Amino acid sequence: MRDSKKILSLISILLFLIPFSTIIICLENHSDFKNEHFFPFFDGKVSISLVGRQFYNVFLFKFSFLFYGLLSILYYSFLFKHFNKFQIKNSLNTMGLALNLFLFIYLMFLGDKSFDFSSSIRRITIVIYIILLFIIHIRTFFYLRILLNKKKGFFLSLSQNICIFFLIVMSLFVIIGSPWVNPLIDYPYNLKNVIEWNFFLITILFYLPISVLLYNLKK
Repeated sequence: MRDSKKILSLISILLFLIPFSTIIICLENHSDFKNEHFFPFFDGKVSISLVGRQFYNVFLFKFSFLFYGLLSILYYSFLFKHFNKFQIKNSLNTMGLALNLFLFIYLMFLGDKSFDFSSSIRRITIVIYIILLFIIHIRTFFYLRILLNKKKGFFLSLSQNICIFFLIVMSLFVIIGSPWVNPLIDYPYNLKNVIEWNFFLITILFYLPISVLLYNLKK
């Protein structure tokens, strides 16, 4: 059980490090190629898709996020089994599989210009992915709160509060960015990108305090 906690905690950290390092490298490559500085978390000049589908980034982007997706499926499968041991019924394995299926479809059509509806498919799949990721984050935290109900400690309390803060911020981003789902609405491009980059950052940062909670699970 102790090894299981360590493995889950380690995978949780990797689920932050892999996408974060990938997107930063791709962004730096894009800045170097364009000879222009970008800080999309604030200026929203470029989208994640635009950066990822450039010919000098697309292989690294697709390969890294494919590995990230496979690791994510494994992670939620482990969580499903772990929670079941404590009689907490959940469907994290199914949700994790569905979540990453839409990620894989998105990656498949990223940079593909041979199909007229590839842009629409990317939009639909990434929206579904975002919704499922948001839901699975809420459920994971809820289940962990049940198991850690009687445990106390500074870092444990801090990690739980950070998780709650991240979930609140995610909710705000979902509400503010939801009009973009409708292609008939002329949503500001830069604002959409700012929300996209920051939502992406918050969703992967969420895995860090979760790793602390996982490490402190019951033996």
